[in-house]
Amino acid sequence: MGAIDTTIVLLSLPAITQGLHSSLAVTIWVILIYLLIIAVMSTQLGRIGDIYGRSKMFNLGFAIFTIGSFLCGTSLTDIYLIGFRAVQAIGGALMQSTSGAIIADTFEIGRRGRAYGYTSMGWNIGGMLGILLGGIITTFVGWRYIFFINVPIGIIALALGIRYLKDNPKVNAKIDVGGMLLLGIALTLISYGAIDFASFGLRTINVALFAIGALFVPIFIAYEKRSESPMINLESCKNKVLRNSLFASFFQSLGFLSVAFIIIMYLQGIRGLDPFSASLLLVPGYVVSSFVSPFMGRLSDRFGARSRSYCMSRFDLFDDFAE
Repeated sequence: MGAIDTTIVLLSLPAITQGLHSSLAVTIWVILIYLLIIAVMSTQLGRIGDIYGRSKMFNLGFAIFTIGSFLCGTSLTDIYLIGFRAVQAIGGALMQSTSGAIIADTFEIGRRGRAYGYTSMGWNIGGMLGILLGGIITTFVGWRYIFFINVPIGIIALALGIRYLKDNPKVNAKIDVGGMLLLGIALTLISYGAIDFASFGLRTINVALFAIGALFVPIFIAYEKRSESPMINLESCKNKVLRNSLFASFFQSLGFLSVAFIIIMYLQGIRGLDPFSASLLLVPGYVVSSFVSPFMGRLSDRFGARSRSYCMSRFDLFDDFAE
């Protein structure tokens, strides 16, 4: 659901902009609001899963995501769509923050790598389907149905989750509301300033927004250092493996989303392709990733995750150079 929704919205963004008689500077927030809420709320919603049960929160996330998807499809204006995407993102954050923990609760060491490999395969298949379905639906049916398609999937998945998923033993934890607010303010101001700069060029307003947002980053860090139950435990970042893994994940996401966005804008904006034709050019990468993910998961179980990451980083560098 998460992967389909990410790629399907990326591909359909030009059609959404045209259909709602909006501008790219506004409709880009259909993507950004989702990512911002995921970034700010995931760790804390994961803690809520620890407190009240991960499976319950996972299923609740599916329900909220499905309702949000339906509301997105009924949006009459760009502002409504952005607001309903925020609802959808809360469900997505609940799903993402608890799904990995549910796998760790369910599979013992030695089988988790394969389980995460299948999860990765599901993500890549979802991304591939999002590209294909986005192209087909947007071209031949209409952009609203890229959201409506989530509704039957969500209902089926929710029924399966309620039936099969079992909850973990509950633990005591506290929610870092202050940290969430500070991080949310920082990321929102920085994002708004950057989008305004990309849309209208250098202006006083975007420089001020970016500067204020950047100022909130050290305030957030100082608050987290003093918090009893921090949103981000900065002491854990002293662990070299964890710190470097976080940076690797950050740059991987940055590279994927930026390149995918630029390619889609190029294919539909400059080359003048319809969404369906553009989608066909993006499918091969997802096909390859879907096939190799379970295999890489088994290698992780056999040889260790760090060895696999080291080897794959070399291939990633080669791929980036080739592109």
